[in-house]
Amino acid sequence: MPSSFLDVVAAEFYAFTRFYKNNRAMMVAAFIWPYLMVLILLGLGYLFGSPKQYAERMGVSNPVFFIISASTVAMSSTFILDDVANYTLYNRWNGTLPYILLTPMRLPKQLLAASLPSTLVSPAISVSSALPAALYFEGLRGAGIIAGLYAVIVLGMLPLAGLAVLIAGLVLTAKEETNIASSITPFLLLVSGVFYPVTVLPRALQLVAAAVPVKYVVDIARAMASTGSATHRVFTAIYALTLLAFAYNALAAPLLGAVEKRVKRYAPY
Repeated sequence: MPSSFLDVVAAEFYAFTRFYKNNRAMMVAAFIWPYLMVLILLGLGYLFGSPKQYAERMGVSNPVFFIISASTVAMSSTFILDDVANYTLYNRWNGTLPYILLTPMRLPKQLLAASLPSTLVSPAISVSSALPAALYFEGLRGAGIIAGLYAVIVLGMLPLAGLAVLIAGLVLTAKEETNIASSITPFLLLVSGVFYPVTVLPRALQLVAAAVPVKYVVDIARAMASTGSATHRVFTAIYALTLLAFAYNALAAPLLGAVEKRVKRYAPY
């Protein structure tokens, strides 16, 4: 009986949890990296500027909490790009890629199913690591913000799902031995507005940022950490993410079949 989408998800979830069980240092690293990011940024801020001025320009009440939450959601929402590409490279290096390509399930569907546990659990670990800081700075409201941020991360991944599969196909057909997606993520963070307002970027990059899903994820994090009313800004960003999810995946859908055929014909095993 052919494996279903849920069968692949369940199998990869088991493998993912076993990996963290046997690599506890990775679990610890996932919890502490948001705080390391804050220490670096605060250190630079105190050396070259004022955290108070940063908070005023970003429109947030607490710059420390904003940096923790915004950097976490920005990095986590791009996980799907890296995970899908890394999954294909991992199986090619292990010699298991031919068996995956020979299964009845469509390749795009299988790549997404295999990457789903990692793209959902890894952000959950990162977001939960910010919970102590949220409780310290915002109290019970902070716990609600953290729960909301996880939902925002998942929403921010939806527009990138089709793009992730296309990149994975490009990695295989281009005979690349490195993850191409890893060179895209820094640019997405550059135009996301997580470290500075998007308005300080050149006009051309501001236009590009308007089409980048990560920007709206950061906008929601900023709205939740702001001093004023956030409802309108949150719903505006959610609306933009929903439109981008439909637009990106509608554009990617016609290309997925061509990518799959090319991978099965030319991919080096």
